Amino acid sequence: MADKEDYLTSYREFFEHFAKTVNPHDQLPVKLGSYKLLNTEVIGGIIDWTTQYLSQKHCPDHLFSPLIKVVIEEIRKACKKDPLSYGFNSNDNAYEPLKLMQAVMAKTNEVCLRYLDNSLLYSLPPPSSTYYATSVSAKRNKRRTMEDRHVAIHDLNLMFNNQEASPSSYYAIFDGHAGHDAAVYSAAHLHQYLAENKNFINKPVQALLDAFCKTDACFLEKCRVEHFSGGTTAVVALLRPKEKVLYIAWVGDSQALLVKQGKILQCVEPHTPSRDSERARIEREGGSVMFYGTWRVNGQLAVSRAIGDAAYKPYVTAIPEVIDIPLDGGEDFLILACDGLWDHVNEDEAAQTVYDFIAERPGKIVF
Repeated sequence: MADKEDYLTSYREFFEHFAKTVNPHDQLPVKLGSYKLLNTEVIGGIIDWTTQYLSQKHCPDHLFSPLIKVVIEEIRKACKKDPLSYGFNSNDNAYEPLKLMQAVMAKTNEVCLRYLDNSLLYSLPPPSSTYYATSVSAKRNKRRTMEDRHVAIHDLNLMFNNQEASPSSYYAIFDGHAGHDAAVYSAAHLHQYLAENKNFINKPVQALLDAFCKTDACFLEKCRVEHFSGGTTAVVALLRPKEKVLYIAWVGDSQALLVKQGKILQCVEPHTPSRDSERARIEREGGSVMFYGTWRVNGQLAVSRAIGDAAYKPYVTAIPEVIDIPLDGGEDFLILACDGLWDHVNEDEAAQTVYDFIAERPGKIVF
């Protein structure tokens, strides 16, 4: 009972803080992509906006998935009953992002305030063992706009109400180039297409391959219809703790390090035009690799695989490489980062920084 009271106390404190700080009149409380959402994209949009919003409110990690699950269910029912009130435009057969987002935020406020009722509070699930300490940092540097995005979902199954799949945690970094549109779209929808894939339960490698390719195809359609451009690299980690397997999928030059007792496993071989196998693939497709400061596809793009980059298809493919790494429980941590980190910090320095961070906070980091 004491343990139950502990987590319920933290939940209650969050909802009370939420009630004191909520501003229902804020018309733009989260970052909003400019693309119109097809019916198949609504769930990804809901997750993206609600995650941003709850993060701002310092929601406990264990509450994200159950709260978002409720918001998804209720918004989907409402959209089906009265789509026009939620921004549906029959001429485009899609939802206007601003109006739909505002409806989602209103529903999120309603759901969170609902749990001030103790009888409903007690219905929330307790923390599960699939949650891991996660630290996220993003810095714009000298660019005019931030083109990168990240995603951390500790309980993908609960969020999508997938009771058959093994517990799954999802972490991803998207490094946009020539604009942020591809990174924004991928951060909202790649995990959606992964969780919805028919192979997600039993064939996660194939599910990851399919999800990357579907994300790319859908974004390219946005480029055609809504005149978007640019692309994004991606590195995705799918953790299945019950099976003790970590899946890493990537396109481009973002990287993943798995660190165990001081030993570093570089999980990713970057996709750059200088890599012999990538150069050969590009040339087989009819493209070229030229040197302008660094090796570039058709003399311009410095990565050889990415989501988006319509002008460089098929040379710049979105088909990821995927590896599965067996785990024995002795692993210390995983680092996912784009080249903005690796251009300035080597692998040993990155690992030592994390070890130092943990050592400085004994007993304060729970795994």
